[in-house]
Amino acid sequence: MKASFLHAVVFTAAGSLLPFSLFSQNYQLTVQNGYGSTTAAPGDTIHIWAEEWGITRTFSHWSGDTNFLERPEEWHTQVIMPAQNVTITSNTALLPTGINNPLSEEQIMGRDRMKRVFSYFPANNPAQGVCWLWHGTGGSASSWAGAEFEQNQFVKYLVSKDWGVIITESDESTTNTDLNGDGNLRYDFYPDSMSSVDIANVRAIRDTFIHRGKMNWTTPQASLGFSAGGAFSTVLAEVLQWQAGVTHGAPGVEVIIEQTQTPLLFSMNSRDNHPDVGLQGNLDAFANFQTLMDHGICTEFYFLRPSPTYPERYKRFPGITTTLSYSIHNELVANECFDNGGYLTKAPAEIQADVIANQSSWPTILSLTVPQRQFVLDQLEVMWPSHHFHTSFMAADFTFISDPCSAASGFEEFAQTALIQISPNPVNDWLYLPEHTTAINLFDPNGSKVLFVDTKGASQINVSNLPKGLYFLQLELPGATRMAKIVKQ
Repeated sequence: MKASFLHAVVFTAAGSLLPFSLFSQNYQLTVQNGYGSTTAAPGDTIHIWAEEWGITRTFSHWSGDTNFLERPEEWHTQVIMPAQNVTITSNTALLPTGINNPLSEEQIMGRDRMKRVFSYFPANNPAQGVCWLWHGTGGSASSWAGAEFEQNQFVKYLVSKDWGVIITESDESTTNTDLNGDGNLRYDFYPDSMSSVDIANVRAIRDTFIHRGKMNWTTPQASLGFSAGGAFSTVLAEVLQWQAGVTHGAPGVEVIIEQTQTPLLFSMNSRDNHPDVGLQGNLDAFANFQTLMDHGICTEFYFLRPSPTYPERYKRFPGITTTLSYSIHNELVANECFDNGGYLTKAPAEIQADVIANQSSWPTILSLTVPQRQFVLDQLEVMWPSHHFHTSFMAADFTFISDPCSAASGFEEFAQTALIQISPNPVNDWLYLPEHTTAINLFDPNGSKVLFVDTKGASQINVSNLPKGLYFLQLELPGATRMAKIVKQ
């Protein structure tokens, strides 16, 4: 079990992030086949990105001085600069099909009606596993099949790993009818494989592919979804006793969290303002993660924080050239959308409204095709980050569904010791620390660091000046990093 606050801190069973230090000498960071090359002082944290990999390839891994990378398996990661020059190279993998779209589309009979299904299975080898992908409220299977860039990138990543992919949609989306009267087009979350039409559809589609010989009854299966599809993933994976479930942008279904024995991963966005998520949804997701840890169930938690821009980011979309990407970037800068560090200063919805209201200030954005314009908006939402699927944890998602809480994550040890009790909690003024604590970092619910204390062996710290609310506390102990959730009264 583990939790990660990307771009804030990674909690692991042993080890900790290097403390920030000031040095007079800078060293060279060289990013080959990517972006982020710079000079920096030891202890500086630098964002780096792999270059765009084209329509027939996907990101594979970083090579070189990867021991200084926060997450060497992700296309967007951070370098914690050492007192030496560093060279990092991004690598890609060719899709087995060698074509842009590896998915096949067909109609397969569900429980009550024909269902649109997109799928991929390796041609010459049995699938290592099968991942089912689920859309959000009001969405459809098309979002994963190519309509939504970030989601389709994860499909291609699965294909590169010799995993099968199955994509279908909620029955309400198929019929365009609110069948249960909840005011939305989404899933039947009732946790029963017969009563829930959506789970019954999965069983029917699964059985069809088994009878065709595309997989067998023992093929590992996992479920991953975004928003309402994420919540449905937690239900589906538990009811059908699959290998793992992953929810992006949804805390999961409470009745499932209380009883599940299935490994679940929670991936949340710090500025998610969706009515069904928001701050409370992020807190609920973290509480659900803690509940599973308390129950000894394999689980992981990831929290996407804001990330800076870079001028070439928009080249990832087909048809956007280097020149056009720079023009998009420069137009956003000219309209004061970024601070000096490259972080967004305006929410994507605010930028979108400004484009409509002040069209003369946005000639480049308005010259884009509709898909290109949507892609730019999607990228802003990921950088913000609001209610949007992202590939910043693409490798972590895959690692979890393929080998949940593997030995590398220190599951057995970490399950017992990752979360520790802090007293008093809630706290008014003095917070008492575990013995041998060397330093603490305190983060607000958005993942922003609000306090750092080098405790130098002190047994307590004064937090009386902090505003009331919930905080995540990271404690540095000899050979380990631990965390706790506290409430300031």
